[in-house]
Amino acid sequence: MLKKLSQILLIIIFFIVSFCVYLSVYGINTDKLNGIINEKISQRDSDFDIKLNKIKIFLDIGSFKLEAKTKNPIIFYKKNKIELQSISTVLPLLSIFTQEAKIENVKFITKKNKVKDLIEFGRGFQNTPQLFILKKMVKSGDISIEAKINFSEDGSILKDYVIDGDLENVNLRLLNKDIIENIKFGFILKNNDYVIYNASSFYQDIKFKSDEIRIKEKDNAFLINGNISTSKDDLSLKTISKIFQLDFESIKNDKIVFSSNNKFSFELSKKFKFSNIKANSKFNIESLEYLNSSLKEFLPGYKNGMKFENNVINLDYQNGNYKISGDSRLNINEDIDSLSYSIDKKKDKTFFKTDFEVKNNALNFELLNYTKKKGVKSNLIVEGVVNKDNSVFLNKINFAESKNLIKVKNINFNSKKKLKRIDQIDIDLVNNNDQNSQLNIKRKKSNYSVNSKIFDGTKILDRILFSKSDGNFLDVFEKLNSKITINFNTIYITNEDYLTNFKADIIVNNNQIKDLILSSQFSTKEDLKLSIKTNSNNERITDLFAGNAKPLVKKYDFIKGFEGGYLKFDSIEKNKVSNSNLKIFDFKLKEVPALTKLLTLASLQGIADLLTGEGIRFNEFEMIFNNKEGLMTIEEIYSLGPSISILMDGYIQKDDLVSLRGTLVPATTVNKVIGSIPVIGDLLVGKKAGEGVFGVSFKIKGYPDDLKTTVNPIKTLTPRFITRTLEKIKKTSQ
Repeated sequence: MLKKLSQILLIIIFFIVSFCVYLSVYGINTDKLNGIINEKISQRDSDFDIKLNKIKIFLDIGSFKLEAKTKNPIIFYKKNKIELQSISTVLPLLSIFTQEAKIENVKFITKKNKVKDLIEFGRGFQNTPQLFILKKMVKSGDISIEAKINFSEDGSILKDYVIDGDLENVNLRLLNKDIIENIKFGFILKNNDYVIYNASSFYQDIKFKSDEIRIKEKDNAFLINGNISTSKDDLSLKTISKIFQLDFESIKNDKIVFSSNNKFSFELSKKFKFSNIKANSKFNIESLEYLNSSLKEFLPGYKNGMKFENNVINLDYQNGNYKISGDSRLNINEDIDSLSYSIDKKKDKTFFKTDFEVKNNALNFELLNYTKKKGVKSNLIVEGVVNKDNSVFLNKINFAESKNLIKVKNINFNSKKKLKRIDQIDIDLVNNNDQNSQLNIKRKKSNYSVNSKIFDGTKILDRILFSKSDGNFLDVFEKLNSKITINFNTIYITNEDYLTNFKADIIVNNNQIKDLILSSQFSTKEDLKLSIKTNSNNERITDLFAGNAKPLVKKYDFIKGFEGGYLKFDSIEKNKVSNSNLKIFDFKLKEVPALTKLLTLASLQGIADLLTGEGIRFNEFEMIFNNKEGLMTIEEIYSLGPSISILMDGYIQKDDLVSLRGTLVPATTVNKVIGSIPVIGDLLVGKKAGEGVFGVSFKIKGYPDDLKTTVNPIKTLTPRFITRTLEKIKKTSQ
């Protein structure tokens, strides 16, 4: 009996072992658990349902638990569904025989589902604004997921779940209607910890890649950090402009070769608000061709643009503050120099510094009549800050080339680029004429002192005299109210002419010279005196005397030759309207193209030859004129000389139309006409016979570079001409 029982027991054990082995290797199919699973799911959420095929059960001999698997199930939530490739779960062994089964975990692998379907499925659980917006943004794309979810004793989900997945072929329309194309990445979701890896996408024809982006959920916000890079590629400048919201109007390139590496971190609230943004980026740009015609003044080699090559730009960004630093090669017509810079934004201030090492290019400082030649090493440093209101403070401008130095300290501009103040300027250099040129400008409170042993002021004087602007040269200031004291031992006003003991005291109110006293001497010892006074009627009265007129007159290009003479000028100005009188005495003219042409047309070749030879002498030149809003009205120009006399009037529009008319008469004709006047004629010119009455009337009209001159012979002189001649002769004879 005992033997039979032992045999039966062995057989039972054999069958149990065999069954366990079979169950662990091959499993068994059953639909008994379908109802249990559906019931458990319905208990948690009545809108949740799952369509299961037959479940295959395996035995885990090690844990003595059952693993149930099924293929191609479909999960439903309300009207939305997700198709799965497989789903499995672990439950105690006895669960197959009882209605009290406890599911320990669930593993599932989805098929490729549409991203829009998955979003809609999620909205079934919780229809948040974020999911609504996301659905509108997603245009296409697929997603597949593999997940493991563990349950507690009471059936709640434990926090150790792991969800892996892949997205591919996703197209996303942003709120600005731009599209991010072909988004692809893998992801791992754990409790409050999400990882995106091997990501790539296209935006505005730029391919973006990322090794890893990590997202942690904390305190109702997402902490996000990761990296993004762009491959080296030809990119449209319009594309870069659109992405970074930058203005590239001065950039000539249609495309640039661009690449970048970026690390970032930020917080994103569940209401889509960004905070604690940090970024570290490195950009590489092979070449940018820059156009700015105003640079021609400073860069003689500049023609049709310059190239910034091998650009390496580093960016550190944190919560609205950033620091940009970079290096570049500056190529101007294949002459290459190096440039480095930094831009540091802190709160409402942006600090900047540039360091320009210039050797192979020339640099021109026109106002100082100085050019740094090619092949000569130099260095230009500019440091400053831009304030919130766009005002600019330049604390340093340093230029050094051998012993040539320019130093500027503390220049302040307002938001409209008007000069508010300068603290100090020091200049010490040898200019293009091999002249030492030194200057010191220093501010003390609201006043300025300007001092120099020797200085070349030719270009500055030209800029003041021949500026195309209708404004006051002091209009570069915001609102200058100051006393300016000037003291030069020697100052050049042309390449050959200079003044000595140059002293001036100037009172400036609101950018207007109210009072000025200036005294100096020409190198030939003649006096130069200038005074400006503002009277009680707010009239500005100017008086100028120059014992040597030539250095001042020869600056005007239409006069090629001028000798001798002295000059007087007076003017009264009020409300930007001036009435002026200019007189020049005892001078000689040579090589004056306009006058030569006039004499030739008048068939006065002998006098014309004299003009191109030894010159024509004049006893006096007087010009009475007024200026108003860019229009010079010439009431009268009268010039009297031994050879000819000229009387004319007209107007000149600034940098525009010229219109003059007048009378030109040889001196012999003038003498005869005056001599024919009873008594007065005898006293002034005697009874010497002259030629017949003869002269010409003329008109000069057109634009400055295209003047037209016409002449007509006259037989009778106007009473006005005779009257003015008599006045001049009487004055000369006294």
